[in-house]
Amino acid sequence: MKRNIKLIVSCIVFIGLGIGIIGAGVNYFFNHSVLGMEQGLAGSTQNSNEANQVCYITPENPDADMTLEDTTEAVLEAQQTTQPETLLGQHTVSLGTCVFQQKKIACWGDSITFGYGYSDEAQLTNGGQIMDISGWTYPDTLQYYTGMDVYNLGVSGETSYEIATREGGLTMFVARNVTVKAGKSVEISIVDADGKSVMLDNFNGYGGDNNQAENLVYINDQLFQLEKRDEKLYIKTYGNTQKGSVKLKKGMQVVTQAAHDVNADILVLQMGSNGGWDSYDELIAQYQAMIEKSGTQCYIIIGDTDNPTEAYDSEQYESDIEVGTKDNVWEAALREAFGEHFINMRAFMIEHGLETAGLEPTEQDLDDLANGRVPEQLKDDYTHFNSYGYYAMGAAVYQKGVELGYW
Repeated sequence: MKRNIKLIVSCIVFIGLGIGIIGAGVNYFFNHSVLGMEQGLAGSTQNSNEANQVCYITPENPDADMTLEDTTEAVLEAQQTTQPETLLGQHTVSLGTCVFQQKKIACWGDSITFGYGYSDEAQLTNGGQIMDISGWTYPDTLQYYTGMDVYNLGVSGETSYEIATREGGLTMFVARNVTVKAGKSVEISIVDADGKSVMLDNFNGYGGDNNQAENLVYINDQLFQLEKRDEKLYIKTYGNTQKGSVKLKKGMQVVTQAAHDVNADILVLQMGSNGGWDSYDELIAQYQAMIEKSGTQCYIIIGDTDNPTEAYDSEQYESDIEVGTKDNVWEAALREAFGEHFINMRAFMIEHGLETAGLEPTEQDLDDLANGRVPEQLKDDYTHFNSYGYYAMGAAVYQKGVELGYW
């Protein structure tokens, strides 16, 4: 009987030891596997945070020490109210408001965007090194700083109405029924929403980045080519895919190739210097139509760069000094409509253009500055910049994008 009791006690002790060993094993597994996994995830998150840090290069010195800004979601939320000081002044940063899929920037505008007047030879000192900016436009500068794909969609001489039509904010339509037969062209009339005839310089819409065939448009998602002859428009199918004829009905929308193909994450708009508007409200409506068509709320509006007495609305001013670096009437209207998205580019060029381009002011520049004018050293003629001016302009757009959290 006693032997049986001892045997039972021994078994109980053995079982207890076994349970203790198993418990210790579970505890060890938890500490070294589960907690280790958590530590590994924490380490992975830390490495991901480091990998997601973005280096911002300031335009006034691209080779200066680069500041690191954590772009992970938690840090973005914590930085929603950060107010950095930049060349454009202090503004609230709205980080994380734009989700980029393609990392593309579309710059729509006139000859200023196209880069008319750029310098065949231009160099500046960058961190002790000579930087060649020959032939640069402001979209070139923007691409240099952001590393993103940038479309130069500037066309010299275009009005704001024509730019907005090219971009698709203002719509075009087939004016009457037309049958297009394979291999043949037929006369066509294209009108806007008010029934007014539309005639663009190049209907493909690409402007400065024009490596496409001329006058390509989409109608009902099919590609056609327009031809201008004797102030009339003719249309034919493009490519060898058509079999038989195509009926184009009155009211079908006509879309430039660029408007159809370019889907950018960020919109940069510059227009109005060549007219195309009768009131500030009309111009603002054109901007708004372009923004709505683009489908993005990530946009930048560039103000006119002409001196007030040389601008499209120059009749309002007797001298440039009466405005100086304050907003003129046109600029004030755009600022009221678009808020932090607006750049007073004229004022920026007066206050920071020479410094940003690494230029020392000449006597003429000092006279211009004293009289509230953009310095001559940045210009090719009274309205267009040279490559130094376009470099400074692109740097200003870059800074605005930093403020808005676009890059």
